Amino acid sequence: MIDVRAAVTERYAREMTDLDRTQFEEFVTSETDRLLTVIAQMQSQTELGVIADWRTRNGGADPDVMTLTGLYNQARMSAEETVLTGELWEGYRSPEDEPTPESTVDPDSMSGMDRWLTEWAIEATPEMVTLAERVWPGQTAQFQVWGEQLLQARAEDRLPIPDGPAHPLTAELTELVNAALARQARADAARHARR
Repeated sequence: MIDVRAAVTERYAREMTDLDRTQFEEFVTSETDRLLTVIAQMQSQTELGVIADWRTRNGGADPDVMTLTGLYNQARMSAEETVLTGELWEGYRSPEDEPTPESTVDPDSMSGMDRWLTEWAIEATPEMVTLAERVWPGQTAQFQVWGEQLLQARAEDRLPIPDGPAHPLTAELTELVNAALARQARADAARHARR
C-alpha cells in the first residue's frame, strides 16, 4: 500500500514554501484525508468489478478467503494508483525533469554504445532484429527490443557481435541487457511510488 501522506508531502514540499510548518502540516493532513476518501470510494467501486471478473474467469465460483483478500488488495492498489496519478501527480513536473542548458546533448556526437540506453538509441535494422531472435531465442519481447538495440549499437561502433546463443559474447551481452532492464524496472518503480 502507498503511504498517501508521504506522497502528498513529497508532492507539495517544494511548492508550498510560503506556508509555515504548522500550516503545511494542516494542508497535508487535509489533502491526505480528501485523497483517502476518494481512494475508499473508488476502491469500493473497483472491488465489485474485480470480484465479478474473477468469478467470470473461474466459472462463476466464489473466491475463497485468501483469494478474496488478494482481490481486495488489488482493488485498493488500483484505486490508490488511479487517484494519486490523476489527482496528486497529474501535470506535475519536478525540477529534475526540467532540462538544463548543460544537459543539452548532441546525439550525433555520441557513440552507438553511449546512445544505447538513452532516448537516442539507434533503431535496429531488420538484420539486427533477426540476429537478436537467433542470439536470444525465447526471451521476452522487451528483452528482445533492448537486445536488438544493443546489437545495433555495437555494430555501429564496429564492436564484435555474437552470431548465436553459443557465442562467447552472448553471456556478457545477456548480462548487460538484464542489468539495463533491472535498472529500468527500479526507475519505473521509483516513479510509480512518487505518484
